[in-house]
Parts: sequence; structure tokens; C-alpha cells
Amino acid sequence: MSEKDWFEDQWFWEEYRSVLFPQERLDKTSKQVDRFEELLELQKGDKILDQACGIGRHSLELARRGYEVTGLDLSKSYMKEASDNAGELPVEFIRGDMRTFVREEYYDAVINFWSSFGYFEVDYDNYQVLKNVYNSLKKGGKFLLDVMGKEILNRIYTERDWGRLDGGFFLEERFLKDEYLESNWILIKDGEVMEHRFLYKLYSRNELKRLLRRAGFTSVEIYGDLHRSNYGKNSERLIAISTKN
Repeated sequence: MSEKDWFEDQWFWEEYRSVLFPQERLDKTSKQVDRFEELLELQKGDKILDQACGIGRHSLELARRGYEVTGLDLSKSYMKEASDNAGELPVEFIRGDMRTFVREEYYDAVINFWSSFGYFEVDYDNYQVLKNVYNSLKKGGKFLLDVMGKEILNRIYTERDWGRLDGGFFLEERFLKDEYLESNWILIKDGEVMEHRFLYKLYSRNELKRLLRRAGFTSVEIYGDLHRSNYGKNSERLIAISTKN
């Protein structure tokens, strides 16, 4: 890794915003929050932490429904965009690092959605993120974690994809290295070539379950999507619902 980790590069988040948040993904926000409410058994007024919240699409929708929300993200531009869109909603946006952010026994629920876990090359840092979640939850609080499990990746893995994007072209090259997926994102637009490389730690169902239990969670349920389908190689995602007992 370079001296600056890939996720600390503010240029990446700004230049690849349209890749990370296409309209198709934004349109799914409301229905995803419907599922969050059921899976996390949310009650009006609950305090919720949206970890790695990006532009705040879930945070803002949750706040509109009457929850008290904290959105946490490392991107300065995303936090400004989210704050500008918040108006008078009961939501605060904090620019911070999930390895260090913790509020002892404060939240009723925590959400980490769409492969926003596993950013760190040193696995202890990934563990620390889960430990911070555990410590931040009230007793009985729930944590929803969404990743791409190893079992799924083994089925769908391709070395490269490309397509048109915002008047240009987007290419992704992938390399499997031990327990990590290394991706090289290339955006070709307006005669310029922009490139960014990053690592993403991969977990199987059992590996993730063990890590969550190590962080303190004794109750961990694993599903293959937000509708509680059984998890397996043909699943869409790896969804873990953990409870602080």
C-alpha cells in the first residue's frame, strides 16, 4: 500500500461519484430502507448510525421517517453534499474514520451497507470497526452489515468489465490476491484517463461470523439478501444481522 490508503484519497470519491451512485442505485433507496426497518426492528425515534454513509441517501431517508440519524463518512465532498440536502431533518453528518468513531452504548441500530467493510489491509483494523459498532450499540441494539461474500464472488468473478458512463467509458480490472480483491478502476472521459487502484478484504460466511463474534456479538444471523433468503453461492449479497445481547 502507499503511504496514503486508497480510501483517504478525496479525489477518488469526487471523480467516481457517478460510478458509485448511479441513478439506478439511488432509486432503490426507499425500498432498501423499508427492509432496514423490518430487519432491525426499528421504532420511531431510534438512534441510528449509518457507517460509511456516502452522500447520505439512506441517512436522509431514515431521518425523513422519524429516526435520529448520524451519517459517518471520510469523504469531505460527500459530507458537504449530504449536509446541504438535510435541511431541518434530524440527522448529523460527521466526517470521520470508522476505525476510531465510537459513542458508547448510544445507538439502537448501526448500518454498514454495500461493501463498505473490509477496506483495511491490516485485518485488526477491520475488527476494530466491528468492535466500535458493538461498543456504540445499546444492549439489544442491532447491526446490519452487507458485503460481497467469497462464496458469491467465486461464482460471478470476472477479470474485467467495461461500459459507457457519463459520456465516457469505465473499465474495472480485478485481481485476486490471497484474501483480498484488488481492483483497478479506469475512467476515460473528455480525453482524460483517470485511474485508481484499491484493495478490499474478502470474507466467507463463516469468517465474517467469527469476526463478528470476536467483536462481542453472540447472536449473528446470515442471509443472502434483505428478504432473509438463505445464504449460499447463488445469493445476491452476504447480509449479517448481529444483536448486542
